[in-house]
Amino acid sequence: PDFMVLTGNDLAIDMVMWGSDYLLGLSTFAPAEFALRDRLWLTGDPAFHELNDLLQYLGQFTFRPPVPGYRHDAAMFFQLRGWASSDMTPTGAARRPEGDREVLADIVRRLESWA
Repeated sequence: PDFMVLTGNDLAIDMVMWGSDYLLGLSTFAPAEFALRDRLWLTGDPAFHELNDLLQYLGQFTFRPPVPGYRHDAAMFFQLRGWASSDMTPTGAARRPEGDREVLADIVRRLESWA
């Protein structure tokens, strides 16, 4: 065919380099940083790869099994960024270990250096 069918994958966000869109799940963690990453890619800036690697790490960490636990990681991440007042998730939702907060805080600090 004269077209490609690509889908976004939170575990392979570099697919944008081949024309794929990305899923909204991971991009909601860091919308400004995803927009910056896309601008870096558009302009051919090699910094794209460094930021993409950090965002990929965020995706690998938060969307690991059990995958539904990403919602609790997202809640912790939003709280760390000051976007939410707690890390509460719906009753019965999978929760991540408290130790995730330290890893997520490190990712937040590293992302903030791109602001």
